[in-house]
Amino acid sequence: MAKEIFMTQWFSDEMLLAGESLIRQLDASDAKVQAAFWLLDAEDKTWKLTIVSPLVESEGPRSYYKRINDINESARPDEKVIALHDISVSDTNNRIVKAIKRSVLGDDAMLGNNRLGRNTLGGVYIEDMYLYRMDWVLLGNNVPSATTKNAAPPLSP
Repeated sequence: MAKEIFMTQWFSDEMLLAGESLIRQLDASDAKVQAAFWLLDAEDKTWKLTIVSPLVESEGPRSYYKRINDINESARPDEKVIALHDISVSDTNNRIVKAIKRSVLGDDAMLGNNRLGRNTLGGVYIEDMYLYRMDWVLLGNNVPSATTKNAAPPLSP
């Protein structure tokens, strides 16, 4: 069985790579990942990987967690995986996604594969965050069209 990564209050390369791998596999299974990011809880100092997909609303969170669990169970013994208790799934009404959408202005918004932290975005304080991607086209049209070109591309296999 694959090895679960150990979470600390510090963001690690191991967490970054395990998240990339999971997102890539979710993409391959047509899981409709529209946003994905690690978020540090300011009080608990714990990290959660958040996956945002419309399938969470249409199929239910339990079904989406099962999809992730199936990916984890199929991992090679030498692969690192993220335990389900360190993952949060959300529909597209996620408060962090909405906050980032409210804060995006103009062509200089570089969103995707970025570390954001100690910042207030759209009225929400972000202690620390690693953003893999936001698919502005799929998340809706309330974002200036110039930022669409800055959305992070899908992770390559």
